[in-house]
Amino acid sequence: MGPMNTPARCLFATILAVLSTSMLGCGNPHDEPPRNVLESIDALPVPAVHDAGFGRVGTTLLLWGGTPSNGRSEDATTDRILQLDLESNDPTWHALDVEIPVAIRGPVSLTHPDRGALSIGGSTVGGPTDDAWLIQGTSEDDVRVHPLPSVPAAIAGASGTLLGDQVLLIGGRETALGPPLDRVWRLDLATEGGWQAVDPIPGPGRVDAVAGTHRSVAYVVGGIDRQDQPLLDVWRYDPALNAWHACSPLPRPMRSPCESLVHVGWDMLAVIDEGEDLLVYHPNTDRWSRRDRPDLGPIGLLTSRGVVPLADIDAPVDGETIVAPRTTPVVLGLANHPSSLAALDWIAIAGYGVVLLGLGAWCARRENSTDEFFLAGRRIPWWASGISIFATSVSAITFMAIPAKSWDTDWTYFLQSLGVIIVAPIAALVFVPAFRRTDLTTAYEFLERRFHWSLRLAASANYMFLQVGRVALVTLLPALALAAVTGLDVTWCIVIMGAVCIVYTVLGGIEAVIWSDVLQVVVLFGGAFWALVVMVQGTDGGLTGLYHDALNSGKLRAADWSLDLTRPSILAIALGAIFANLIPYASDQSVVQRYLAVRDEREAKRAVLGGAMLAIPAAFIFFGLGTGLWAFYRSNPEALQPTGQLDQILPLFVVDMLPTGVAGVVLAGLFAAAMSSLDSAMNSVSTAFTTDWYQRFRPSTDDRHRLRVARIATVGIGTIGTCAAILMARLDDPSLLDVWFKVIGLFGSGIAGVFILGVSTHRTGAIAGWSGLVAGAVTVWSIGTFTSINGLTFAAFGIVACLATGLLVGVVDRRSLPQP
Repeated sequence: MGPMNTPARCLFATILAVLSTSMLGCGNPHDEPPRNVLESIDALPVPAVHDAGFGRVGTTLLLWGGTPSNGRSEDATTDRILQLDLESNDPTWHALDVEIPVAIRGPVSLTHPDRGALSIGGSTVGGPTDDAWLIQGTSEDDVRVHPLPSVPAAIAGASGTLLGDQVLLIGGRETALGPPLDRVWRLDLATEGGWQAVDPIPGPGRVDAVAGTHRSVAYVVGGIDRQDQPLLDVWRYDPALNAWHACSPLPRPMRSPCESLVHVGWDMLAVIDEGEDLLVYHPNTDRWSRRDRPDLGPIGLLTSRGVVPLADIDAPVDGETIVAPRTTPVVLGLANHPSSLAALDWIAIAGYGVVLLGLGAWCARRENSTDEFFLAGRRIPWWASGISIFATSVSAITFMAIPAKSWDTDWTYFLQSLGVIIVAPIAALVFVPAFRRTDLTTAYEFLERRFHWSLRLAASANYMFLQVGRVALVTLLPALALAAVTGLDVTWCIVIMGAVCIVYTVLGGIEAVIWSDVLQVVVLFGGAFWALVVMVQGTDGGLTGLYHDALNSGKLRAADWSLDLTRPSILAIALGAIFANLIPYASDQSVVQRYLAVRDEREAKRAVLGGAMLAIPAAFIFFGLGTGLWAFYRSNPEALQPTGQLDQILPLFVVDMLPTGVAGVVLAGLFAAAMSSLDSAMNSVSTAFTTDWYQRFRPSTDDRHRLRVARIATVGIGTIGTCAAILMARLDDPSLLDVWFKVIGLFGSGIAGVFILGVSTHRTGAIAGWSGLVAGAVTVWSIGTFTSINGLTFAAFGIVACLATGLLVGVVDRRSLPQP
């Protein structure tokens, strides 16, 4: 191994020390106590009233009606409204001067995030009522009660939930001793045009059922039937289809439950009652599980059966949920106590990092020129280049997002993953010859030789800016997911990944990047296959049971055969599969650089085709992981823990379910995928900056000087991206990044279109190229802003608009092509 310079040697030692230190004090995850689903976060003052309506307006809680605690009969029903400010340092309930029009108890109480608190039906001294009100106003002086259209019949003991602006009212009874009803009514709050009848709920009529909404679908759970017996049936109502579907029944009867389902994490629902355990439902797998009941206090006798979600409010309890029992209203939250990784898992992760650093040092022996640093002397074998091309398109986000997508839905996006098989032959026949025969270092040199230097600089700048954001994103998102399920510190995850990548990329250049990609694919595929085996072994019926259950449940659906471009139909998927994959092969320096790093044109074509072939097993493995997760947790519902976001499901399984050591290997695969994206971005941006910008404006510098500039640029992009990821993690506000990506991404399809325009015809000049670029950006922006067309098609519209405009302008503009 050749000598390393002093800064590199110091940084190398620092990374080793950090990795070694991180392994200390880590216990076995399977020795940790199991994580619960809910926990009591805080308590609020107790109002002297029960059986009241319960809701929220802004950051204030409201209680209305009900029976005072000292009341001796139903005649004591009140019309008062009590208010509590969640932002107050010393929150207390106090009565408002405004009152509800009629004294009631036990209304259906709901909270609309924008409109206010709703009160529907309930009981008065004279019996059930058909009154409905909307309570609005956040301060004592502006609280007002706005009447809503009356329910078509007096109703008490009903259940309700919100589907956006739609109120769904289910069951109940018309008289105090009347039979339970199966009727369902719907009210549109946006129009207030009156209540409309909906198909009745299947099964018997019911009172005191539990209702809730999850992702625009309503759920109705249990209730009491005509014989005062508890019901166990569960129903799902899809408003888009106006249809009811049966779900898995309750595992036990409910006992004095709260009237609403409580959201737990990203995609679980819980029934809060006075039972000895907690009933948790997972809509995706359609399975109930019984969990240890958190210490919520005596919730059998309730101040209100209401449940109030607290989301997106500026208060200490933001994001939690309030359940109002008689003695202590409890603020509930997601109890996510991640397990610690075992020492053997840390050894696997740290060992991978050490191997990467050693690989960078080994490749550094020959990195003495820009040709070596950028193109590895064009000696990379075609198969390694092909694997690296594939690995460049696979980030840790991909490794988590694709399984999460098929876990949550089906295989609709499977065909999009295979679009590269169609695009690769086009790239081998068209783009590879165009780039190889002109002796390029960056893809953007082609634009100067074919069109004008301004297009070269514009495309190169767009690429560099996009990669800065991509570095931050592909570092942050895996770090957040891994931190959430492993207990690792987000900042340390980001710093370690960034520092390791910077070291071996600076030392070894593109050669180290490509060989680390090869290692990454081996680790990624091996870890994914291992996880898949464990999933199959833990599924009822093994692989056969998994296949039949997934097939019967529609989890293996591979296409939406409509031609509707507003959803992921077969047409939208096909357009995305072809045109979105054209962009990297035509204009992405990370990809182009790899088929410039092999010996000749023939080797480059083999690399492109070979990398594309890896997409087939990768698609089956990644989508299979999602279906395997679904089948595993369907067979073991009690093992599923709440997650804060969809992409955490695979890391959660890895940490909770894989044996010690194996979990480390799979997590190393996740880190490997993240670092593969980082090293590719750092080296390709360094190449673009040094070749397209520095060398162009400083042509007199020698090669050794440019090599130093390239290494400094590599450190710069790595440091900027790492710091940006840390900053985004601290701010916890990705909205600005989303906007920035949309602005930069507008030109992605247009730039690819300019490359295709330059390769496909010689009858267009710089004016045509610029016109096409602008037309592509304007088209994508217009479609995204003014239509509901699916984003999968944006690349197709952008490229086609660029080509059509460029060709049209080329017919009009007959001036000779500019010389570089």
